[in-house]
Amino acid sequence: MPRGLDFITVGFWNIEKHYKITADKSVPFGYQMSASTYFVVEQIVNWYRTYHVDVIVLAEVVDGSGAGDRFMHYLATRLNAVGYPAPAFRSGFRWSPTRSGTKSVCNFGFLWNTEVPGLQGLGERVSWYWEKDHTRPALILPTDVATIGAIHAKASRGNRKDGKQPPYNQAMKEISEAALHIGRQNRPGLLIGDMNVPFDSVPFDWKRTMAQYGWGQVPPNVAPTHVTRGLDEFKRYEGRHASVLDYAWRNPGIAQCLPENPHPGYQSWDYVDHAPIMYHVATTANELPIVILEEKKNEGQGRSAAARRPVPA
Repeated sequence: MPRGLDFITVGFWNIEKHYKITADKSVPFGYQMSASTYFVVEQIVNWYRTYHVDVIVLAEVVDGSGAGDRFMHYLATRLNAVGYPAPAFRSGFRWSPTRSGTKSVCNFGFLWNTEVPGLQGLGERVSWYWEKDHTRPALILPTDVATIGAIHAKASRGNRKDGKQPPYNQAMKEISEAALHIGRQNRPGLLIGDMNVPFDSVPFDWKRTMAQYGWGQVPPNVAPTHVTRGLDEFKRYEGRHASVLDYAWRNPGIAQCLPENPHPGYQSWDYVDHAPIMYHVATTANELPIVILEEKKNEGQGRSAAARRPVPA
């Protein structure tokens, strides 16, 4: 099963605006940055070094005088210095306007390895899907294996005082309509991202609706994916509130959607309070040329891991 034709590895991370880099010729790769941005960069470099991820989508990349494009190009340069033979990552950045016409602070950056068959020219095929009542657009990446949608749904429980707005209604509306848009292409589809609806709290009616569309949730093998730093996503003080907000939905065209934790034991919530997630996506049921890191918790022995590493194909 060749990578890029029968299966692909896709990652997503809400980096929470840790993107600022400043030109400095006196440092390696020509840019200096804050400790939190350095943390994000090193995690992404190690992500590819360990797992050979093919496509990575980053949420909350801010633009300002070209800062979004600059950061994503820097990441591609860093990734292309990893390993031999080196990959050939390219970068893209898409910003969206707010309702008032200004640039949003929640934009998408994305990276793809053009050495992987089926990813050549991906940047020219990327598009938005955005309805008028959506808070932010979904990013649509049509790879040869599947159409990948990336979403950062609205953080809102939706419980109005009159009780007429169901919980998480706005976020699920954005998720379901993005899934329907992908489904209209009659191709295997994956919707990955920051759903802002806890994995185990998707309202029954919405879960049934998604099932009728042919879409189902896939847990990320990461728990939690989000830990608040004093305030939760609704600006309420709850101390350390943990939940699984980042995960994927798949349609029936995907035969296998295997989650793998790209950062086992992630505890860096004070840098970025979302953890990265990753899925191996295949259109056949044949065995993938990878082995997945499994974290196992043995009773009375804490957490142990069977170190099994993906094999690039």
